[in-house]
This record gives sequence, C-alpha cells and structure tokens, in this order.
Amino acid sequence: MLILQPAPAPECMLTGRPTRTLLGGISALVGIEGGTLRIPTMINRREFLSAAVALPHIRDASKPAEMRGDWFRKQPRVFLLDFQLPDPLDQGAPGMPHFLKNLDPEKIVGQVTSAGASALLVHAKCNQGNAYYNTKVGHKHSDLGDRDLMAEFSRQCRKRGLTILYYVQLARDRRSFDYPERRAINASGQPVLLRRDNPLLASREERPVVCLNGPHRQYIKDILTELVRNYDFDGFWLDGYNWWGRVIPCFCEACRRSYKRDTGEEIPRGPLYTTEAGKRYLRWRRRLNTLILRELIELVHSLNPRLTVTHNGSALGPLSDWDFCDSDDYVSHEYHFNEGYGNLSLLCRKQWALKPSAPFEIEIWRFADRLGGTRATSRSYQVRSADALLTEMASVVANGGFPQYYDQIKPDGAIEAKSLEALTPAFREVAARQPWARVGKPIPYAAILWSKTTEGFAPADSQALHRDGLAGCFHALLESHVPVAVISERDAAASRWDGAVVVILDAAECLPEDCARALEQFVKQGGGLVATHRSSLRDGDGNLLNNFRLSELLGADFSGMTEKWYSYINPEKHHPVTAGLTLDFPICVEETLQTRVRAHAGTQALGTIINPLPGFHMGYPPHERTEAPALLVRNHGKGRVIYVAAPLGAVYYRWNHFDYKRLIANATEWAAGCPPPVWARAPHTVEMTAWRDEQARRTVIHLVNRTGAGLPSAEAGLMHEVIPVWGIEVYLDARYAGAVVKSQPSGRVLAARRDNRGLTIRIERLDVWEVLEIA
Repeated sequence: MLILQPAPAPECMLTGRPTRTLLGGISALVGIEGGTLRIPTMINRREFLSAAVALPHIRDASKPAEMRGDWFRKQPRVFLLDFQLPDPLDQGAPGMPHFLKNLDPEKIVGQVTSAGASALLVHAKCNQGNAYYNTKVGHKHSDLGDRDLMAEFSRQCRKRGLTILYYVQLARDRRSFDYPERRAINASGQPVLLRRDNPLLASREERPVVCLNGPHRQYIKDILTELVRNYDFDGFWLDGYNWWGRVIPCFCEACRRSYKRDTGEEIPRGPLYTTEAGKRYLRWRRRLNTLILRELIELVHSLNPRLTVTHNGSALGPLSDWDFCDSDDYVSHEYHFNEGYGNLSLLCRKQWALKPSAPFEIEIWRFADRLGGTRATSRSYQVRSADALLTEMASVVANGGFPQYYDQIKPDGAIEAKSLEALTPAFREVAARQPWARVGKPIPYAAILWSKTTEGFAPADSQALHRDGLAGCFHALLESHVPVAVISERDAAASRWDGAVVVILDAAECLPEDCARALEQFVKQGGGLVATHRSSLRDGDGNLLNNFRLSELLGADFSGMTEKWYSYINPEKHHPVTAGLTLDFPICVEETLQTRVRAHAGTQALGTIINPLPGFHMGYPPHERTEAPALLVRNHGKGRVIYVAAPLGAVYYRWNHFDYKRLIANATEWAAGCPPPVWARAPHTVEMTAWRDEQARRTVIHLVNRTGAGLPSAEAGLMHEVIPVWGIEVYLDARYAGAVVKSQPSGRVLAARRDNRGLTIRIERLDVWEVLEIA
C-alpha cells in the first residue's frame, strides 16, 4: 500500500492562511505559495511502481455523517437555472447586449416552486469564469452591479422552504485559461481549447480547459471556501471535472513535474493502452483523478459538515476508479434525449452500481440538444414537450433516482414561460408517483458485469466492444422485460451479487483476479454465467494471457480469432438456448470477429462458426462451415455456463437484429436455471422495473411507456407525443404476489388472475407511466 506523506499546506488565496492539504504528499497535487508553484515531498519511485492501486480508505459519503443534509433522500425535484453569461465588460462581442436587466430572484423562486420543484440549483461561478455573488477571489459579472445573487436566491428559497444548491464550474473556465500556468496542455504542447469557427455561427464558440492538478485547483478551493463561509445554502453541484479528467495525458508543467517526482519517469508520449509505460501513466492518472475530487469535496465537508456535494459526470469515464464517487454524497449525471431510452435506463443502473446506498440524480434537459452523432447540436433553444420530459423523468424515478430539470436564464434574467408550461405537468406527475419510488430493493435476477478495467486498460477497440456489449445485453433484457442490474467489479470481487442468479460478461477482456475467483465460486455454488468473446483473456493490468483466465469455468481454450468480418453463428442443435431460432440458418455477426476456441470434454457445442463467402460484392453470404464452436454450454458445480464466441451484446447494440436479442435472453434464462420472478408481455418500448419492500410486504412495479415516433433505444429522434399501449400483462412469481393489486396514485383496484405459480395482472391501457402496488 502506498503511504502518502504529509506536505506543507499551501496558503489560501482568499485569506492568506494555511489550508489543509487533504491529499498528503502526492506530488501530483500542487499548491501556490508566494505566487510560485509548490511541489510537495517526493514519493519513492520504487514504492510508487510496486504499490497497489488501491487508495487510502475513503469514507463513503452516502453514509449519514453528523449534521449532513438529507434533502436528496426525500424524493426531490431539482430545477437547474443556468447562468453561463460572458461579461460584456471584457468578454463581449459586437452586438452583445448587457444582461440580467429584468432579473427578479423572488419571482423566479415563486415560478420554480409553482412548477413543482423542491430544490433550486443556481450558478455561483460559470464556465465563463464569472461569479454571481460578491467575491474577493474571482471576477464578479459586471452587469450585476452591487447585487449578490447567491444571497438573494438563498433568502428567497429559505422563505419558501426550497432546498438551495450552488453550481461551480471546475475545469472549463474562460478566465482561468487566461493564466498560462493553469492551462491543460496536449501532447503537441498546445493549450486544450476546443473551437467551432464556422463563419455561419453568430459567434465563435470556445471551450477552454484548465488543469485541476495545477494552480487552478487552489483557485477552486478558494471559491468553495468563500461560498461556504459567507452564504446560507444546502450543497454544491460541481460541474466540468471530466473536461480535464479526459485530457489524457495532460502535459502542463504541473503534471510533468508531479509525474516525474512520483514515478521517476517522463509522461509517455506513445500509445497508452498497449505499453507498460502507458499503463503506468493510466494507473497514476486514475488515482490522481480520485484524489483531487476527494480533496475538493472533503474541503467542503470539513468547513461545513451539513453541506452536500456531488459532481456532474459520476464515474462513467474510463479514467475514473470505482472509488471516484465515494466522497460524493450522491451521484449525478446528465442525459441527452438522442442517447436513447435504453441508454437512459442503463445510465440509471450504472449510477446505482456506483453508489447503491444513495439515490442518484439524472439531469433532463429542456433543450432539444443532441449529444454527438451525425446530427449533433450545440444548444437548441426549443422546449421539448411535457410528454418527452415526463417519460425521461419517469424512467429515472422508476429506476430509483430523482430528476433535475436543466433550464437556462434568458439574457434579460427571466425564465422562459414556455419552459415552465412544459415542466409543470411533468413535475406534477413525478411528485404524484414518488411515494412509490425506490421502495425496498430491486427484484433481482440477472446482473451484467461492468468492467472499468477493460474500459481503462484494454486496447481501444476492445474498450468499445465492452461498452457496447454491456449496453447491448442490457437493452436486450430490458426490452424482454427481464429484471436486470449492472454490477461493479468492486462488488463482484466482494461477492456482493445482491440476489442475482446469473451474471453476464460481454467482451469483458480484462478481468481482475479477485473477480475471476468470485465468479468461479458463484457458479460453483449454483449461479449462472454467460460469457462472450475475449472475456478474461487479459488480466487486471491489461496484460494479454495465453488462454482465458476462466478457461476451466468456460470449458474452452482460446486458440485465435476469425480472420474476417461477417462470419456467422450457426445454431445446429435443439436446446433452450436456441429456442425460437431456425436451426442451420446462420446469424451474421457483422463487422466484428469471433474467437476460435477448443471445447473441453463434457462441454456441449450448440453451433459452429461459418465463414463468409469471399469475392461476392453484394454482401457476404455464409459459405464455409468450420469446426470452431460458436455456442458452448456446460454444467459447472451446481451452476450453468454458456460461452458465445461473438461479442453478442455489442453486435445487438450496433445492429439491433431480433435474433441477437433472442439469443441473449435465451442464454440468460438457461444459465439462470429458472424463469425470471417477474416479467411482462408488452412491446419492447415499455420499460418495466420491479421493487420489493420486504418490511411492508409489498411489491411495486413501474411501467414506463416510451412508445413514440423516432425513439429507438440507441441514438434517437425527438419524441413529439406518447402513443398509448393496450393489453399489457405482468406476471409475478408467488414470492412477490399479494392479496390486492392497486394502480397508484389513484388507488384503483385492478383485477388479477392467480394460479399456483403466481399472479397475472392485466393493464388495459398504458399512457405514459403506471405504478402497480401489490400487497
């Protein structure tokens, strides 16, 4: 274990007094003393390189601390009012007006309250580097004059009983970027400045990125300290960490010096994921990211234990360890509609996996913005429909989270009335159903392993396969209305399966040893395993192995890869895994390769790989049957294992054919050894989540209808309205059945059919969101 030695504390830029350095002596964390860069005490290089990557113990901030606010545990509805305003004094452009002339915090708080919000999140410091309060540290927006918006908004929220939260931008800061020593630097030695220079834009767009490992971090700490000491509020929402967190590597002076002092090496300029030097840097950087975020959050907690802190982005990025969010009181992440409803549900389950002990927050945008893709938009002004907002918020609440609505102040300081018109009915429906949200625990069945090790240390194409594979398997089971969870490597290593009876590894190429041992024990004791492609072909450090680490469990040895895309899975034997598929009708795996394996004795092959026909220029039809198995099944101990040579989840995510989904669902149920305890007969655009409250002896099922034009589960079009669905049936195992079924919040009693296996409930019409309470 690496022992971090204490270092002299830097002086606070606000008070001039020493500040506590929470990170100890890791030289990556620099301070400012007398206007010069300070590098703390150097760590021994051999200690660093031989140390485990585990961090010193980080307290799970979701465990109630003395005096910590618990507003986020009370089913809140958050309204984020965005102030990202350049200052005309020195950031203006021709034709830019002065801002905020009609700003009225009392009116805004009244409007937000009337719309159904229970918490207001306002900007204290924005990405332009401007502050909206009386600051001695930063630059106050000149259009405010003598006004102090933090004081005004806090006062009005206290009058109305609203939770008040402050937004602080961390790493995307236009003013801080003016200081050369604060800039993030890329491998070419250039500052990281993302631009859009199209002359058809009303003005050039710039996204400057500063480094949180250098002097800018002390500036952020001083901003946080100033706000904590001078204002009455309930918590911070920190944005933009990942703007710097994904600058890999950062070659600023602070990062180069700290890496040299910690490791004795220069930051590598070559490949990161395929070289030992690159992997050393990745481990160092992941650890550094966690420690910097921890320092900022613990600074706030040390100054005022009552305040809550979270950051936007949770730990979804590959350069964050499992403990990246441990200091957050709850986790938060933004969502954009074109990511698709399946990915919204997956985002929710990932947030649960990061911190199951606390509710999570998902940001739902007012704007018709597309994140990436071929139709990306920067910031659309239009307001989306109430139906579109409600379906997304419903999915968040049904999965155990709470919604944040993201709106932007008008240049004159008012709120757009049309935005409030769309939000109010959505928040009203959310509030009516929140009493039946996050009751007890999700009913368990299948769990998909989320391998951050693969995302962080495998080659780039393998990272993408796993990300898409996790999503594809999740979508397949979500659309099949089967209970499915996402499980972290941290929980898997500790055998915290949370009742799951089957675990899925889709293209999880890097598998830490503790996870491998836990999976072997899980199957031996009766659990099921579905593994695909190159799962466990690398160790936890990303090193390529000669054979699968799980070869004995899978009943197969790795012998190579197919040579060309468009090979096929050919199902050849009747079996529950191949049910519903046409035997000897090959299933193409499109632009992916399959593994070639040798089956162990006692392992049954259900199908083989077929190679594509070469030289045919109208597609690649099946041609040559090989002896390489494509589907293998076996019993192991008390459990069942199925191995698929293709990255099946990734193939489904990318090409979406029904045959892939059927194969994933069949494999999951066969490996589980039992049918799911709750499932629904409904279109795949209906989402079902099921919860069990053992203390109250009740089951709660949420049905969310995402049926609308242009809404596939992946990259999506804009929903205009919801199309009702008729004749849905929900089936419950006897363990979760009760005497009475009610539709909530109306309390209307629903008819149900009972037999010795359980309960069948019929819902004649589903509009947007139905909550069933069975007790």
